[in-house]
Amino acid sequence: MGELGWEKRQFGHRARLALSPAETLLIDAQAHAARTVWNCLHAWWQMMPKDKRTLSNADAAIRQARKEIDFLAVLPA
Repeated sequence: MGELGWEKRQFGHRARLALSPAETLLIDAQAHAARTVWNCLHAWWQMMPKDKRTLSNADAAIRQARKEIDFLAVLPA
């Protein structure tokens, strides 16, 4: 135990990413697209009648959104 009864905790290995400016832009775009997909999917799920809330219907909605909304294409499939 350390001073004042506190224990020092080890959190494992931490590594920093050394991204190029292009990689930073790509990851930023992916983060924004992922947040948009989450928000749209959440709204879709809330509006959809319970009997139509299936994973296959959600998958179809996501695939359709990726076709119709250009900036969602940055997300990896």
